[in-house]
Amino acid sequence: MKHLIFVPLLTLLVSVGFCKNPEDKTFVVIFSKKELKELKSSAEYIELSFIEDYKTKTYTGNSDAVIFINVANCDFDKCHIAQQLVQINNTTWKPLQEVAFRVIDLSESKENFQELLVSFNSQPVDKEEDKKKGKITQSIL
Repeated sequence: MKHLIFVPLLTLLVSVGFCKNPEDKTFVVIFSKKELKELKSSAEYIELSFIEDYKTKTYTGNSDAVIFINVANCDFDKCHIAQQLVQINNTTWKPLQEVAFRVIDLSESKENFQELLVSFNSQPVDKEEDKKKGKITQSIL
C-alpha cells in the first residue's frame, strides 16, 4: 500500500523538478511609417491592443515605429503574435501581420547569434588570419 502512494508521488516530484519552465520572450514589431499613415493609425494606438495582456514599449521618431512586446512565461512564437487582432483605428481591427512590416522574436535571434559565435570561435585559423580577426573584433567592440 505504501508503494502505491510513494511511487506516483515520487514520479510527480521528479517530473516537476526536471520540467522546463517557459522563459519570457520579447518580440519586436516594426511598422512602416508610410503604411501607418495610409491606415490612419500609429504605433501607440496599436500598442493599446497589447497593453492589457503584455508589457509593451513603443518607440517612434525619425525612423520606422517599433513596439517591443514582452510576453512572460509563454510558448508563443512570432506567428502567434502576428495572428493576434489589433485595433487600427476606432472601427477597424486587423491581424498584426497585415499591419506590421516585420515581427522578430528576439529570444530566437539571440540563440542563433550565440550559435554563430560558437561556430566562429571553434574554427581553426592561421596565426596571421587570427591577428586580422582579432583586430576586426576589437574594432567591432
